[in-house]
Amino acid sequence: MLLATIQGGRMCLHQGALTRRRFGFLTASAAATAILPVSPRAAGHADALVVTCIDYRLVDDTTRFFDGLHMTHTYDQVSLAGAALAGVSPMFPSSNAAFWDQLALAKKPHDVKALFVLDHRDCGAYKAAFGTKFASERKAESEQHRSVMLQVKARLAKKFPDLGFRGYLMALDGTAEKLI
Repeated sequence: MLLATIQGGRMCLHQGALTRRRFGFLTASAAATAILPVSPRAAGHADALVVTCIDYRLVDDTTRFFDGLHMTHTYDQVSLAGAALAGVSPMFPSSNAAFWDQLALAKKPHDVKALFVLDHRDCGAYKAAFGTKFASERKAESEQHRSVMLQVKARLAKKFPDLGFRGYLMALDGTAEKLI
């Protein structure tokens, strides 16, 4: 019987019976090979940082949405209550800091080129921030989100003028529209 093993990075052919030692080595080699990633990617690059809301109702829809934009495995993601609102609302100062800190962290090592925000309708953070002025009517709600996104875009232009920006609003059925 002819057996092949790898020793010291080289393939070695062995003549003879399958011993317990050889069987153990082959089993360990097969197990080690099985845990390797199927399609390794180079580390260090993401096309965008995506900021989404923390709302559990849209987690799967968010992934499908960005897959539909052909962004699968090409973005970093941060979830903060209110998404765009987290970057500019004086009501959430710790979220403001997290929003911009995470963008700076993603920009440097991952070389991101754009910031995408994905807000959603019927958002609790928007209700908390705007109170009785929360716009629940569809057109007014879109405009309220658009206004916040324009504030984020303006702040982005000052902090990171080399980054692009896109803003989307998702309905609770998973459909989304581009606002900016």
